[in-house]
Parts: sequence; C-alpha cells; structure tokens
Amino acid sequence: MGDLAQVMVGQLEPLPSRRPGNTGTTARTEFPELLGDLVRRGQLSYTRTSFAGGSTVYRGQHPDESIYLVLAGRVKTIVHSRSGKMCLLRIYGAGEVVGELALLDGARTETAVAMDPVDMLRFSAESLFRALDGRVLHRHLIQHLAGRLAEQQTSISHLVTDDSEQRLGVTLLDLADRLGRPGPVGVTIHDRITQEELAHIVGTTRSRIGYFLRRFEEAGAVEFRTGRVLRVRPAALRFYLDARADAG
Repeated sequence: MGDLAQVMVGQLEPLPSRRPGNTGTTARTEFPELLGDLVRRGQLSYTRTSFAGGSTVYRGQHPDESIYLVLAGRVKTIVHSRSGKMCLLRIYGAGEVVGELALLDGARTETAVAMDPVDMLRFSAESLFRALDGRVLHRHLIQHLAGRLAEQQTSISHLVTDDSEQRLGVTLLDLADRLGRPGPVGVTIHDRITQEELAHIVGTTRSRIGYFLRRFEEAGAVEFRTGRVLRVRPAALRFYLDARADAG
C-alpha cells in the first residue's frame, strides 16, 4: 500500500458493533471485523472508495474481482428477470461484506447499488487469497460463506412455504436485527426503507405491503409513517406471525 493508504489505515475507525442475531434469519460471523483488523495492521491491501446515493457499485454479468466492506451508508443488491422485473435480494449496512461471489471467478449475477452516500473498502480477490495463507482468515471466510448459504436456504424456504404477509414479517425482523437500534419501545430503523423496496424484497405489490403494515400496526408490532417503517417490536411481531401460522 502507498503512503495515502497507510494514512487511511491509521484513520480507519473500528467497525460499527453488530449485535448477535436474535431472529434466526441472519448469519453472524467475525469475518468483517477480521478484515478491518487486517487493514489496520497493514496486512491486507485495499482501496477506500465512496459512492453517491443511487450510483452503481458493481453491475451483474460484468467481471469484477473485488469484494467490499461497508463502512457507512447502505447498499442493496438486485437482480432483474428477462422481462425486466426487479428482485431486491438484500440490504447491507455498515460493518457488512458485499460481493462475495467475486471469489468464484469474478462473475456476478446481481447488481449492487448505493441507497445513499456510501463509504466502503474494496479488496481484490487476489489480495484476499494471499491473506488466506493464514488459517484464521481462512476459517472465518469459510464460516462467513457458509452463513450466507444458510441465509439463502432460509430465504428459499420462506419463499416456498410462506405467504406474502409472513415473508414481510420475516424481512422486517431481519432488517431490524441488522440495521435497527434497540430502544425501550422497540427497535428503531433510522434508515429510510420504502414500501416499494419492501415489495421488491418480498415479491408482492406496494399496495399489499401497505395493507400488511397496517395489520402489523394494529397488532402493536410495527410503527410506520409516510411510507416507511419507523419501529419494529420483534416480540410482538413474532407472536403475530406465530398466531397466523397456527391459525392457518
């Protein structure tokens, strides 16, 4: 790394704390924190980069042999069907790794887009593989990738077995767990996540999302205003979802 990169290492603050997952839908590993530690010690080459909100971080079907660590802001990954219909795969926040498929051969199926101004570290697959000579990083990378695989299996099972309302509930629990801040009356999601974005995640219409959110609010499980979710009460939402499942 050059002098500028060395300065950046010194300025890199510890990653945002990531609470242990409590929804059963999110894989938690120490891999992102380990990447940050290697950067601070000067043992892993990187480029620090920023993206304006709405800009493309990387594009599907285009070679890109880099993975990214989010320092600030949010990134969403999306895919489009041949007919042009969009599916929102995941929303990433600070302290999360994006783009692991580059470790295969650089080919990607998804596109990553900055949802707001984003600050990231970019690592080439080559530099990461060089660092894999250390057994600790190797083990954590395998655990991280296995965790993502488990998340995908869970998402597929919900897609096949749950209706749209159940999938929305599970999605809100996951977003609250990863992006929210716990408080005395629930978990507050300060980042703006619109009903349209939720519809793209769940695979339904915006109007149905609004209908389900009103049902959740009547049950005391969420609060939402002006088209966005403000607060989630995980225990109340799980109780509502379990009651629906039992009744069905």
